[in-house]
Amino acid sequence: MTKRAYIKQAATELGIAEYSLRKMAKEGEIPCYRSGNRYIFDIEQCEEYLKNKAMENVKPIEDDTKYGVLRRIEVK
Repeated sequence: MTKRAYIKQAATELGIAEYSLRKMAKEGEIPCYRSGNRYIFDIEQCEEYLKNKAMENVKPIEDDTKYGVLRRIEVK
């Protein structure tokens, strides 16, 4: 069964500030439900979203450098 929480408890469990969570909810960035003027968060969905969002910022390491290879420098 999925765990649902209001903004204060969800922010504590997700490890982010209430302000940030509220802002993301208002902008529609993070999955949530509305009940009147309250936001209800499914903790598992939010954790998955934040994990995927964090992985977008990670770039694979490209080994373009050729350390130890001699190269010519043209002198004019």
